[in-house]
Amino acid sequence: METSLVAWAVLPDTLERLLAPLAESRSLAMLTALLCVHSALSLGAALGSLALMPLHLRRPRGLVLLLLFNFAFIAPVIGALAILLITRISMKHARQAARQARPAAVALPEYDVQGPETIRSSQGAIRSRLDAQVPDDIRMQALLTLQAVPGRVANPILEGLLGDETDDVRLLAFGMLDSEEKRISQNIHRERAQLETELSAEQRYDCLRHLAELHWELVYACLAQGELRRHILRQAREYLESARSVGLPPSPGLLLLRGRILLAQDALDEAQASFEHALALGLPPVSALPYLAEIAFLRQRHDEVRALLQQLSTYNTTAQTTAVVNLWTGRETVSKLSEHHRLPHL
Repeated sequence: METSLVAWAVLPDTLERLLAPLAESRSLAMLTALLCVHSALSLGAALGSLALMPLHLRRPRGLVLLLLFNFAFIAPVIGALAILLITRISMKHARQAARQARPAAVALPEYDVQGPETIRSSQGAIRSRLDAQVPDDIRMQALLTLQAVPGRVANPILEGLLGDETDDVRLLAFGMLDSEEKRISQNIHRERAQLETELSAEQRYDCLRHLAELHWELVYACLAQGELRRHILRQAREYLESARSVGLPPSPGLLLLRGRILLAQDALDEAQASFEHALALGLPPVSALPYLAEIAFLRQRHDEVRALLQQLSTYNTTAQTTAVVNLWTGRETVSKLSEHHRLPHL
């Protein structure tokens, strides 16, 4: 292979040397013929080099061919040697690249939204480890595990420990509740201060929406009870109505939050209208159907509850919601439901 390359590269120079006497002629026709022969030989050398080069070095084909032709045409001897050198180096790099591993495209694994459920301790197991008869070190460990539990579930348990006889348990429970409430309160104070500054319509809308969400978080995390809960719900609703009055188009998320607040205030008609409006604006049905089913249940419309949950059964939902759907659609009975189904997050 290498011998043929050397012979092919030297051939144009040999022919040109044989035709060298023609260059001494003063005839224009002879000069033209000599240039044509030289051009043809240069083109042949360029085409031969192009064919021997690796595929990824041949593109763009026209420009690469022009570059090789210029080498051969401008420098009759040195150009051919340069072409031979370029070809040899290119083939050497191609052989080295062939020995290297090449990245391959791998299909993405299928993502299971629901996925297998992790077996966790039930609420009863945690409460049993917090019993007064349990040693204090075990109670403290069980209490610390509540930090990984959603506040809506953990906070009522913590409130029940505020009157515990053990000082460490009582103080830790109080500290966990107090730290979460302080975190939300600090965010509320920051947003209220921001609301007093000069804001654009979009910034004012976002600020009011954040205030409504933070007040709702106090209620949802069970950090407000009784009259305080009703007061915070009223404030959250006022902030939402102020956000709607800014003049910007309502978002599905804002209407969903408004519906949840109205539902907590037992304003069923307004809550249902808000959920339906959110659905009309593009809210995923899986986000609103559980609340619409709850409204139908509170109105004692059980057939409507079953129809709504039947629609919800076609979506991927949490284990808690799936257990309720399975019960109402006949997939499971009450005897099959365990505490783990009702409280999968514990």
